[in-house]
Amino acid sequence: MKKRINKIVHAIDRLEVLMDVLREECPWDQKQTLSSLRTYTLEEVHEVLEAIDREDWDNLKIELGDLLLQIVFYARIAKEQQRFSLHDIAEAVVEKMIRRHPHVFDRKETENLSKQWEELKQAEHSDRESLMDGIPPLPALAYAKKVQQRAARVGFDWTQAAEVLEKMHEELAEFENEVLEKMPKAERLEDEFGDILFTLVNLGRKLGIDAELALMRTNRKFSERFRGMERLASDGLEALSLQEQEVLYQKAKALADKPGQ
Repeated sequence: MKKRINKIVHAIDRLEVLMDVLREECPWDQKQTLSSLRTYTLEEVHEVLEAIDREDWDNLKIELGDLLLQIVFYARIAKEQQRFSLHDIAEAVVEKMIRRHPHVFDRKETENLSKQWEELKQAEHSDRESLMDGIPPLPALAYAKKVQQRAARVGFDWTQAAEVLEKMHEELAEFENEVLEKMPKAERLEDEFGDILFTLVNLGRKLGIDAELALMRTNRKFSERFRGMERLASDGLEALSLQEQEVLYQKAKALADKPGQ
């Protein structure tokens, strides 16, 4: 079986045959469905993003391979259902990219590439009744950015980041009022907290910051610093006061932020 795969010249063809073999011979691969693969796909995407953030080219190659394997797996399942093949996926994306780049392939000049891109996308989905239609079930921060971008298409958007900053202070004040209530209602607190997050996503969007990626980066940064705290605490963190833990955190932060660390 291995010899059969290795005899194939092109790597993509080898990958497709490999998936055929796995689907036919491996019990785990045999029972996978479109739904069961979703979790693994999401994990692979995040691992790709992490490798990019770290500028780890060797690992990026590996993670992109894992992500590519997911695509090949979906294509194999679709082929079994007589829906489409890996070849069909490649053909469709080539056709779409040519269609969405008339300034490249048809030499049509345009003053605003972003506007042209959105108009061409919209023309492909003329059956949608609302600008909010067709947004995938993204993580909440990414979803917020997407709905804001859709609303901005018709001008329902802040003109400057300073205006969003003012709105953020307003939302924070409303949240503070709820927190200081004698018996704050959980539902109201959640609503006001959600408004703060939504406004922060908007502020990030106006400043060219992706909130989802920014939070992923901060999560990773905190995790690394906390691991540093654990290494510095010879008797464990539990034995330390909060003030002592903060001292260790600052030390771990300084070590982690050192060039070359």
